[in-house]
Amino acid sequence: MKTIYIGSLQYSPVYKSHCFALGKQLEKQGYTVKYLFSQNYKWMLQEEIIKNTIFLGNSIDPFSAIKSGFDIRLKREIKRNFNISKPDYIYMYNFHPFLNYYVAGLAKKCGAIFIQHVQEPYVENKKAYDGSYRYLLYLFEFLQGKLLTKTDIAILSSNIASAAFNKRYPDFRGKKLIIPLMYEDLGGCNTKKRIRKYITFIGPPVPAKGPKTFLDIVDYSERYKLDYEFILISRNEVNDPRYHKNSNLKIFYKTNISDEEIGHYISHSIATITPYKTARQSSVVLTSYMYGTPVISTNVGGLPEVISHLKTGYLLDLNANTEQWIKGLNYIKENLGTMSINCRDSFVTNFSEINWPKYFGELFNKDV
Repeated sequence: MKTIYIGSLQYSPVYKSHCFALGKQLEKQGYTVKYLFSQNYKWMLQEEIIKNTIFLGNSIDPFSAIKSGFDIRLKREIKRNFNISKPDYIYMYNFHPFLNYYVAGLAKKCGAIFIQHVQEPYVENKKAYDGSYRYLLYLFEFLQGKLLTKTDIAILSSNIASAAFNKRYPDFRGKKLIIPLMYEDLGGCNTKKRIRKYITFIGPPVPAKGPKTFLDIVDYSERYKLDYEFILISRNEVNDPRYHKNSNLKIFYKTNISDEEIGHYISHSIATITPYKTARQSSVVLTSYMYGTPVISTNVGGLPEVISHLKTGYLLDLNANTEQWIKGLNYIKENLGTMSINCRDSFVTNFSEINWPKYFGELFNKDV
């Protein structure tokens, strides 16, 4: 019986669902699955999962990641667990700039295969990001390159992400696979019985997500008395007064927002909106599809690979004006019944956890 560690040591809540999607399907194939999570994930997990999880560190941002990276006791704890469980595979969903490298090194020593899901291989246009973050991207990419020297298999989730990976890391010597992001199916869709009223933006409203476009649409809708209600969901507090001046925009802020709470708003939305300036893939799109909710989006990066124009969503150029966005919202509203069914079908067929076994042969050299 093979043992696999699946995890995310840099806290970002969406990766919990991606980890469980893989873990649950591998358990059905007879694997022993253990999870590696930052302590910050603990509030999200059910008791039976907590018993099967190794909690390591408290990394939530660059500063706490650096602290964890130099924590000798934490590294000893990781090594102790490896010596006890002796995993055959380690699959890391999220990139911790220091601990993933240490885990990959241990994998080499114990003969385990180290797999890294590369979520953000390379941002060529770093101007899409604000302030000091764009400079941190250079460090991020450098440290990710170091990790890839110890990586046996790199997973990319879109063709455009694969191309960016090849451009930034042309000397990678491991195996590279393109596997779409897959989400645990929370069973959240009866598309015919939802009362849908929101246009939902999943924050925080950082510059790369195109919040100015979102605010322009909110302003336009209020000025012309359009029948749209908007909601911005964020785990970070939104203090900018621009987000509090419109009566048609609601802010739902909570540090620990559960999947169920996010699902409630998405499942009662006419559409989610992703006016992103850059994106290789998007978990927001997958979550929306799970609840049968169309997406109105820019056509940047890997988004056109998962959003089918006029079928599961509405795509616009990055420089589209507000009237064009409103036209897209009107189209979705008028065709919501059919598009909602299409979205749920797309999720089940391509992005639900049940699709993972299609890739096990190539990934684990296993016939399923």
